[in-house]
Amino acid sequence: MIEKEEVVRTDDGPMTVTVRHPDDSGPFPVVIVYHDGPGLRADIHDVSRKLAGAGYYAVLPDLYHRLGRQISFDLAGIGQGPGSPEFDRLMAAVTSLSDDMVLADTAAMLEVTAKDPAADMNAKAAMGFCMGARFTLRLLAADPAGYAAGSALHPSNCVTDDPDSPHRSVGKISAELFVGLGAADKLSPLELNKPLRDELRRPPVKATVEIFDGADHGFMFPQLPAYQQHAASVSWDRTLELFHRTLGKR
Repeated sequence: MIEKEEVVRTDDGPMTVTVRHPDDSGPFPVVIVYHDGPGLRADIHDVSRKLAGAGYYAVLPDLYHRLGRQISFDLAGIGQGPGSPEFDRLMAAVTSLSDDMVLADTAAMLEVTAKDPAADMNAKAAMGFCMGARFTLRLLAADPAGYAAGSALHPSNCVTDDPDSPHRSVGKISAELFVGLGAADKLSPLELNKPLRDELRRPPVKATVEIFDGADHGFMFPQLPAYQQHAASVSWDRTLELFHRTLGKR
């Protein structure tokens, strides 16, 4: 596997992007990986490694680059909940990002990616977790013709009172979707996400929505207390089947 870091120039400064893809020459379908609130850490890097191992050109941007290079959070400190210093620091980082910032970062990143002959820019998908799932839906809605597939796992902040709430733009997405939700998600409960689920069921949207009994927010990540092996395993199976079918696999 090829692993490398690139520095992408954005309007708001340099952004580190981690690239992973198979050893041979490719080209390989491109999968953008959007991290969740806790940011870049082993669990997220393992996601891009798994995608590269499955035959894809995985690009992982450091979305918090405006706050520092590859900043990290103490997971135990976050677990202490609201009012604790680390949790409050995490929420400050999360709320510092806007959809427009992430879409601009993504455009800058893809300009660099397009220069790599190992990247097949005609076959693209996105995969995101928590806030990264929201960014995945935003990206696919903003560029319907540019992406074949998307995977959104334990999405958060996708249903708001804003006129431009992400769930309201789902109808613009032409990519095929897999959306995995936890029935016991306390951060983004099923009831809150009902408008999103309703939109995902409306034609012509092509989406598979799976709800995992007993799964809480963050069920995909082994290093989080919410990890649920069944939900994570099924979500990976559904995602890779979707990517293999819509993007192809070398």
